[in-house]
Amino acid sequence: MGVAENLRTRADEVTVFLVLGAGFLALFAGYPYFWAIWVIGFAVVLPLVSILLGLDDEEEEPDDDVEEGEDALDALKRRYADGDLSDEEFERRLERLLETENREDAAAYIERRERDAERE
Repeated sequence: MGVAENLRTRADEVTVFLVLGAGFLALFAGYPYFWAIWVIGFAVVLPLVSILLGLDDEEEEPDDDVEEGEDALDALKRRYADGDLSDEEFERRLERLLETENREDAAAYIERRERDAERE
């Protein structure tokens, strides 16, 4: 993941940091309405950044976009072809999908991930 992609995925966190920093800078510089920077930053700028970059759409979501008669793999391929998923996201979801073809495989996959998380 490059720097630009990392900034895009963490744009909301960067925006929070910048708004807080600008507010504190105004406070220490003696600006009497420093609090307005925080109000505008968190009420206007942060939601605007989130909406413009589509960060709400990146949350892990169930595959509700599977059309009738379409299996999960076809839906994944379609979303990738439509440009809804990045290369990394497509590969991650494809790997998870292939490892969890049925309920037993899904349970084994979850157990394996939990064991790996405990080791780290």
